[in-house]
Amino acid sequence: MRTFLFCTGLWLVPVLLTASLQHALGVATAPAWSDLPILALRMLGIGLGIIVLLQRGWLTLHSAMLALLCALSVHAAAGLIDFITTPDASLANWRSLRINGLVFNPNPFGLFMALTAILSAGLLGGQPRRLALWTLLIAALLGVWTSGSRGAILTLAAGLAMLFPPVSRGRVLVYLGGVALAGLIALSLTTTDANMAHSDTLRMQIIAFTLEQIRQAPWLGWGIGAYEHLPGHVVNAPHNMWLDLAMSSGVLALIGALASTGVLVSRLYRRGHPAARLALAMLLASVVAGTLEYSILDSTHFRGVWVLVTAIACYTLNSRHAPTAALGRTAATCA
Repeated sequence: MRTFLFCTGLWLVPVLLTASLQHALGVATAPAWSDLPILALRMLGIGLGIIVLLQRGWLTLHSAMLALLCALSVHAAAGLIDFITTPDASLANWRSLRINGLVFNPNPFGLFMALTAILSAGLLGGQPRRLALWTLLIAALLGVWTSGSRGAILTLAAGLAMLFPPVSRGRVLVYLGGVALAGLIALSLTTTDANMAHSDTLRMQIIAFTLEQIRQAPWLGWGIGAYEHLPGHVVNAPHNMWLDLAMSSGVLALIGALASTGVLVSRLYRRGHPAARLALAMLLASVVAGTLEYSILDSTHFRGVWVLVTAIACYTLNSRHAPTAALGRTAATCA
């Protein structure tokens, strides 16, 4: 619990302080006072609640991961049904297919499927004969592809690279082949897909605009959710959790978030046991997803994912229970 409070407080306290200063200085885009306690409860309440349940023994790590897998499997099934019932659906036209799933948005659906695949693959590492996990893994991989989200593919790659690092010559060759193939596909699509080229151009404009807003108010920021109210804004959000934090709440909030993430990553990496490695894979995947698409502060799809992943990571760091056995029980229960 102390680890979770420390890591979340590193960036949440600057966010709340700058929001208060924005009100005091009369910043027009400052968030409403009523939004601040709601934000604090959303970022702390669920995470602390899960950790309390785990520490008191009312919830075990493997049952928490099972519940997460069950929730994600509902999204996987919905996406699969969506794909099957889509007229003329084909795996070849993945960029134009854009399956939405239950979230009615292909990018969050792709994120959920990437996390499902990473969690399933991590559990299969200890229980490779579990048919249910293999089925869910295949469905999740199909969901990542049919979402048409390049960010979901990169999120999946980051998590799998952490789970299965290139420590042998065979893995290195596999990773090099995958990078080369991805590069060729990206190059061909960039030159032939007008929508993808437009998306890339738009993202560059978003980054340039956001950096300019940060330059104008580096310490105070403009307020949570202020991006879409700023003159000359591009689309409705920065689509990057780091830039969004700095633009909304100043560079101190950004520094706190980077430090918090660095602490969790380094400590999980040093622990090295299977549960810590799986938690690290989920955390790194979430970092990649947030960097490419989402905001911690006001993204309804990503905020809950971030709280859940960081809470489980903090508990994994300090748990006295045997992590390997917990993962084994989770895989057995899933099957």
